[in-house]
Amino acid sequence: MTLKLSAYKKAQGGQLDFYKLGGMCLLVLMLAGCSGQAKELPPRQITVNERLTHPNAEFEAQLLKLDAAAMLTQQQRHQESLDLLQTLQLSFLPVQEHWRALQIAAISSLALDNGRQALRLIDHFGQQLTYLNQQQQYQLFGYRADAFLLTGFYTNALQQRHNQAQATNNKTEQKANYQALWDNLLKINGETLNALHEEEKHPLLQGWLELALVRQSITEHPELFISNLEAWHTAWPHHPAQNFMPEEIHLLTKLSQHQVQHLGVFLPETGIMADSANALRNALIAKQLDTINKGYIAPKITFYNSEGASLDALYKQAISDGVETVIGPLAKAQVDLLERRSSLPLPTLALNYGNDEAFRNKNLYQFGLSAENEAEQVALKAWQNGFRRALVLTPESDWGTRIKDSFVNAWQALGGEITHSRQYGKNLTLDKSLRELLEVQLSEQRHRRLITLLGQRPHFTPRPREDSDFLFIHATAADARQIKPALSFLRASNLPVLATSSVYTGTSDTYRDKDMDGIIFCDIPWYLEEEGNALEQAIRQTWPDKMVNYGRLYAMGADAYLLVQRLPLFNALPELHLDGATGRLSQSNRRIKRELQWAQFNKGQVEPLTTDTFEKQPLVDQLTLEE
Repeated sequence: MTLKLSAYKKAQGGQLDFYKLGGMCLLVLMLAGCSGQAKELPPRQITVNERLTHPNAEFEAQLLKLDAAAMLTQQQRHQESLDLLQTLQLSFLPVQEHWRALQIAAISSLALDNGRQALRLIDHFGQQLTYLNQQQQYQLFGYRADAFLLTGFYTNALQQRHNQAQATNNKTEQKANYQALWDNLLKINGETLNALHEEEKHPLLQGWLELALVRQSITEHPELFISNLEAWHTAWPHHPAQNFMPEEIHLLTKLSQHQVQHLGVFLPETGIMADSANALRNALIAKQLDTINKGYIAPKITFYNSEGASLDALYKQAISDGVETVIGPLAKAQVDLLERRSSLPLPTLALNYGNDEAFRNKNLYQFGLSAENEAEQVALKAWQNGFRRALVLTPESDWGTRIKDSFVNAWQALGGEITHSRQYGKNLTLDKSLRELLEVQLSEQRHRRLITLLGQRPHFTPRPREDSDFLFIHATAADARQIKPALSFLRASNLPVLATSSVYTGTSDTYRDKDMDGIIFCDIPWYLEEEGNALEQAIRQTWPDKMVNYGRLYAMGADAYLLVQRLPLFNALPELHLDGATGRLSQSNRRIKRELQWAQFNKGQVEPLTTDTFEKQPLVDQLTLEE
């Protein structure tokens, strides 16, 4: 969840109104950098909020800073408020005021979407709070839940949200909290939900987890949804969800009763995209057969050759054949043509993205394997884990430039800094680009100047720059295998490296991939699931020679089969998430987005990356601390 400043301020309902300070802000900002004696000021500026001046000048200085921070938060000057709060000396701040400091810190940090800072300051200002009343406990659980969501710790956020719901008897607050808890559950994928359900001991939270699993069943097999929901009602007759049932459950009950009977697929049989189209076609057929073999109802599929054919003719023939919804076309140029139309004869899931992100055709959805989307996810992952300064390395090509721009835009939008960027290719070798990226040449230049000044050669070891938190790369596996050894040679082996899926072929190659040890990357669930996927394994056995070049396209075809039958769900529930072979799927303006999984190379093997193993900073102990 991304909690924007205005939304968070509204959600708090003006809780800080009673901290209004009149004209004290200027005074306390002057005091922000000093301690000790408070300066003499006119009486009207000394008594604030009916608070008498503290007799101890050092205590008064801290109280004035706290008053000013509260006012700055009210004025939505959140970073200034946080800067001031972090100058507070807790030893000179009355313990009864620590809660107010915590509250101001949490609200400002969350308004700035900085969950890590919120958790850090909550821990800092809460360390001496031995007692909280019920309302304070309720607020604290909420602050922690929001902060964990912002840092990507969805399971921790779930526990905090459940605790918050238990901390109030107010029906309005309970309703809001159970809805927030449900929204949190929807961010967790099915595999994690199952694991949480097996481990959870609290009966009420276990009931919520079971309801979320029922909700998940509509993704693959909507015909089971109603029977699963009835079984849940029978098993949990007194659960709070009986009174606070999410609205979407009622809507899903209606939508699950309509199933698509006939799919039309527009793919080229010849031309430069024929091989890619063939992989998609085989995946659709494999997914259909897998559905039938499991005993579920599967729609009829009719394929149409889109190579050289007009879109109007294709739709006309599909309608004549009784097709209800369409998958395709694949060519970007044809998707551009569909974007320009105000409507389409049939609901359509295009297998590529057009150039107009704001297209208005409500019958058109777009789905593809966007590396730009992956670069955005790397930026978000790095930001969530506390990195703020990035180095960027991509190939010198249109492909590399697109990914670089996507990462840079996403990173800077989050508030991150690009300390340096380089592209390698015909004009700059990979080794030289890394040297320039790390500014090793500056160290070498300083050494040459010393030789000139001293007239002798002092002992010299080139040193890389130390002002960056991590290196983002988008490279082929062959190039990526050169990067970590080069970093080690340049004495930058400890620099974290985060990458898109391009570094992994999808097939284990322990001997060659050991040169990528330590690289963290995102990729599709089919490649990273620990137990593997039965359909993926069947496809790999059937077309083993195609998996290196087309493995992700097979996963895309399987997801297209799933998505095209769920378009009514996306229309009714724009925030819907579906677990797929290529990622956790959602939509933004009818463009399908993929939330990928994370992994790391270790001794040449790809290991799924848990949040704990990714986090190396000491703050992880605070982030995952259970109440």
